[in-house]
Amino acid sequence: MLHYLSLLILAILLIVLQSTVTDIIFSNYFVFEMSLVVVIYAGFRLEMMKGLILSFFLGLILDCVSGSVPGLLSFIYLIVFLCSFFISDFLDTEKNHVIALFSFICVFLKEIMLQAFYYLAFDVGLRPYVYAVIFTQSLVVGLIAPVFFYVIDRTGIVLYEKKV
Repeated sequence: MLHYLSLLILAILLIVLQSTVTDIIFSNYFVFEMSLVVVIYAGFRLEMMKGLILSFFLGLILDCVSGSVPGLLSFIYLIVFLCSFFISDFLDTEKNHVIALFSFICVFLKEIMLQAFYYLAFDVGLRPYVYAVIFTQSLVVGLIAPVFFYVIDRTGIVLYEKKV
């Protein structure tokens, strides 16, 4: 029980840090998806129940903080986790280029799903530069993801008692 409580507190801290960094540095124009990288990490490294709970917490908290449609990001994060979890059996998830490429694809598809939902549900048209921003955001997160995996692996030794 203490593990899940600490997971919730760490998820809240991550989302607040992510939102603060995005708001201060990029003026909410460019979203740096640290939480999605954590969800991909959970899909690659954690067992299914812990990963599902972590993904749901991160999505729900991000829904609350960002003011989006309730449950939308939770649903997308659960889909990303499940894809990561089942694909991790077929990929060599220890290699940096696999982590970078998979993170790039996940962030790109997540943003495309969000844009498609807002277009279909609210008839919000896309501006021409949105695809360039989505591509740039996906590229940056994909390149930074191996560093996040390394940091999470090093701190994961204490949190999950994993032996290296």
